[in-house]
Amino acid sequence: MSRGEGSRLGFELELLRYDPREWLLMTGDRVIVAGLGFLLLIGVLAVLIGTGLVPFRAETPVLFLLFSLIAANFTLIAIVTSLSQFLLGRRLETPGEIRRKIDETLDYREEISHSVDESVVPVQPDVFLLMLFRHASRELDVLGDRQLEGRTRFAREELDTLVSDLSEHCDYVIDVLTRPSSGVKHALFVSLSADYESSVYQAWHLQWEHADEFTREAAEPLARLADTLQHIEVASRLFKTVFIESEVSELSRYLLYVGLPVQLAAVGLTLIYTAPGPGPPLPVTTLRVAVPAVIAAGFAPFLLLSSYVVRLTVVAGRTADTFPFSSRLSEALAAPDDHERE
Repeated sequence: MSRGEGSRLGFELELLRYDPREWLLMTGDRVIVAGLGFLLLIGVLAVLIGTGLVPFRAETPVLFLLFSLIAANFTLIAIVTSLSQFLLGRRLETPGEIRRKIDETLDYREEISHSVDESVVPVQPDVFLLMLFRHASRELDVLGDRQLEGRTRFAREELDTLVSDLSEHCDYVIDVLTRPSSGVKHALFVSLSADYESSVYQAWHLQWEHADEFTREAAEPLARLADTLQHIEVASRLFKTVFIESEVSELSRYLLYVGLPVQLAAVGLTLIYTAPGPGPPLPVTTLRVAVPAVIAAGFAPFLLLSSYVVRLTVVAGRTADTFPFSSRLSEALAAPDDHERE
């Protein structure tokens, strides 16, 4: 195993240990996730064959199953590759549309540069998000040092909650994005793992509705933090569009890589089963290995598709709301000024 592969696997293990559910649904490498599902399928088939429940001696059931897998995989590969071509076709734009998008992106970068007081803004998406999270972390450190400058217990408790929750998340994001194996996908995943809408609302609520409860030294970094969180939200949604297009293209490519050998193996075994003769086409010991192997391989495209579709739906679901509106805003944050203050 090369050094790059070892660091990549180590990075995946760290993501798995941090949050197994998030790794399975979104952050984990889709090929590895599909591979684990494939190993589970092989284990189930091995148990069924070992107990004698599936002997694979009768010709008709095996042929029926092979026919079904061949037809389903052809349909699956054709649909996904057609979808990929459709999405790629949407990237064909006129020169005017390209220039307009470039101008809008440059204006956005200039706005970020003024907001974070950086003369040079990174062009790589993961480094760009890393810069924003580091800026947010610095503002959180400032707020953490100035929590006692809230004039009421309510202001201090609300500010402490905002700072503690976001600080832990920002530290994790910065740690992930500084890894060599990290990239634009992980930049998007870690930014989608938190509810920034609630954090922005909480910062707005403290900044506007309770401005009189903070000193100026605490109010200014709070305002800068709210602006940075808005920039992170916009950047995440910008990168999401690029990610979905690249994800579908990657899925189509992997389906072709996996699907073609699987189809050839399934067709070959089908032709062997249709060979004339009174008994089984191959020795029983060979059939007990060849048939389960081909059937398991026939499910590989479905497992690969499932791993990608799950991640795409999670990403789409977490960005379904149009900022600054959010259906995930907790009732505690949306509560009006009925808090008891001192």
